[in-house]
Amino acid sequence: MKNILFKQLIIIPVLYIIAKFLWDLLSKEFLPEILRGILSDLLGPLFLMTIVLWLFIYVFWKIPVLEKLTQLLFNTKPYIQGTWKGILKYEYEKKKIEKKVFLVISQIDGYSLYIRLFTNERISSSIFAKIVLYKGEYRIIYTYKNEESPDNKEENPSHEGFCQLDLGDNILQGMYYTTRKTFGELCFDKRKRKVISNFKNAQILFGEASI
Repeated sequence: MKNILFKQLIIIPVLYIIAKFLWDLLSKEFLPEILRGILSDLLGPLFLMTIVLWLFIYVFWKIPVLEKLTQLLFNTKPYIQGTWKGILKYEYEKKKIEKKVFLVISQIDGYSLYIRLFTNERISSSIFAKIVLYKGEYRIIYTYKNEESPDNKEENPSHEGFCQLDLGDNILQGMYYTTRKTFGELCFDKRKRKVISNFKNAQILFGEASI
C-alpha cells in the first residue's frame, strides 16, 4: 500500500507537468481571455492528464515496449489476451485421460480479466479472475462455473471450481479443482492473439479444422 501511494505522489505531479507543457503548445487564441486563463491554469492540463492516464490504462499497457513502464507506474498486469491452446490431464475411473483444450482470455484494460475454457464437450466461464504476483512471478487465479454436459447431464452436471495458472515464457500451467472433489493439470504453450467464441473456431484458428 505504501509503495502504491508513493508512486501516486510521484506520478500525478509528473503527469500534470507533462500535460501542462502539451497544453501550452496548443493554440488557444480563439478562446476569450478569461476562459483562456482558467483553462491554461487548471482545466486544460487536467483534461490532457486524464487522456494520458486513459491511454496508459487502456492502450499503452499492452504495447510490448511500454508494458514494463506501465506496470512500474500503474501496477498494470501483463498482456496475455488471446486464445491459448493446451492439454488438460485428469483421472477418471482410475484411468489417466488427456484432452485438448483452449483457454480464451479477454482483457479490456490493464487490470480486468475474463476467462473461458473450451473443450469439445463443455464450456466454463470465470466468475472471479485476477493476476497476482507470487514469489516474483505472475499467477492467474480464478473461480469458474462449468456448464453441464449436454450428452451426459447425470454424470457431468454443472459445477464450480478453482484454477491457478503460473505465467512463464509464453506458457501457462497449473492445476484446477472442482466442487465435485476432482482435480487435474492444465498446460498451455501456444497462443494466438485473436479471441474466439467456441471450440470449433479455436480449432480453425490453429489450423486444425476447416471453415
